[in-house]
Amino acid sequence: MTMNCVRYSTLALIATLLGGCAIQATGFVNDKSVSVRAATTEAVVAEDGKCTATISIDPALFRNKPDEGLLGMTECEIVAIKGTPLSVQTGSSSTSRRETTMLYMEPTGKAVFLFSDNRLIKIVR
Repeated sequence: MTMNCVRYSTLALIATLLGGCAIQATGFVNDKSVSVRAATTEAVVAEDGKCTATISIDPALFRNKPDEGLLGMTECEIVAIKGTPLSVQTGSSSTSRRETTMLYMEPTGKAVFLFSDNRLIKIVR
């Protein structure tokens, strides 16, 4: 294990122990620039429709996929695939810590994506 790998592993361990925190580190490994982000909480979508962390997903992987194939994805994964929603509403209920509703306008009409604890549970068209 190289010294840089040990350093990044240590940073990840510290992030886990801090609980709810994120640590970013930048450095060079084998003459290449590397950025590492270790967090103990999942990224979510803010009220402005943007994800709280950078995520890169190729939307082509999910084209023509039935709605059931998207169930279980996170808020940020859906935003990465579908783009910024028209509106985002968040709250909580007695059964979950976070409930999110995202509204999209699609060629066939409106689509409402319902999330519970950062997982897609239902799409209403």
